[in-house]
Amino acid sequence: QPNPMSYEGTTGLEKNKKGCVAADENGCTSCPAIFAGGDAATGAATVILAMGAGKTAARAMLEDLEKGGADHGI
Repeated sequence: QPNPMSYEGTTGLEKNKKGCVAADENGCTSCPAIFAGGDAATGAATVILAMGAGKTAARAMLEDLEKGGADHGI
């Protein structure tokens, strides 16, 4: 069961079929400058998968910042 605190109160943040934060393969969500990975985006999984998703999202965040910020969306 996803933690509702991960998306409640964030206008426009979409959820996926599982009720988790909807994010693409880079962790980008429907809201600019909000990224999600690991359990927040996929539901409960292994630590290894969560770490990998975190690293991928971190790369996407860095790219976004280097380009001047918040110009993404799924």
